[in-house]
Amino acid sequence: MQITSTNGNISCPNNNKSLKYIGSYIKYKFDNLFTHGLIFVIPFLTIISVFIILIFSIIYYYTEGTDNYEDALWQTFTRILDPCAVADEEGLKHRIISGNVILCGLVIVAILIGAIVTFMDEKLNELKKGHTTVIEKNHTIILGWSPKICDIINELIIANESQRNPSIVILTSKDRSEIQYIIQNKINDSKNTRIIYRNGDPTSVGKKYKKLFVFF
Repeated sequence: MQITSTNGNISCPNNNKSLKYIGSYIKYKFDNLFTHGLIFVIPFLTIISVFIILIFSIIYYYTEGTDNYEDALWQTFTRILDPCAVADEEGLKHRIISGNVILCGLVIVAILIGAIVTFMDEKLNELKKGHTTVIEKNHTIILGWSPKICDIINELIIANESQRNPSIVILTSKDRSEIQYIIQNKINDSKNTRIIYRNGDPTSVGKKYKKLFVFF
């Protein structure tokens, strides 16, 4: 990890160092922006897209002789979303302008797809680790882990047969995948009871739970 610091009393000896610092600063700001997830990436890409559309629509309006500015806006918009829209473009000047618009559009779409894929991957990892919120009714909460937990779950499954949509929530510091594998191997049929696994510290649970607690 590189750390760049600045001091108002220190000046760069040449333009190359100034440009290098500006590039590092911009990269640093971009890194901070993208760490905030889609909530910041999508508005940022939207602003960039609008800016590109406005700039190139003005260029189209004055270079391609469109009937009105609305047509120039539409042509720019379609070229950003659909590279095939320039298949019938004639003239080197028009092709260069359209090519630049397409490249900008491809970069924006690639960044958006990458951000969405990263967001989905993070959410899937969060689900696998069992860190998401549980909102259930008519449920039993088991706090902690013990070799006897499967016997407790079997008894709860039998007791829940007359209940409507019952569930068992297991909160333990052990890995979610590990406890799920152990329980599924020892309990073949959970009948009408759903078993929900969550990872966390059982000792930090407050008084907000008013359902049945089973401590280990």
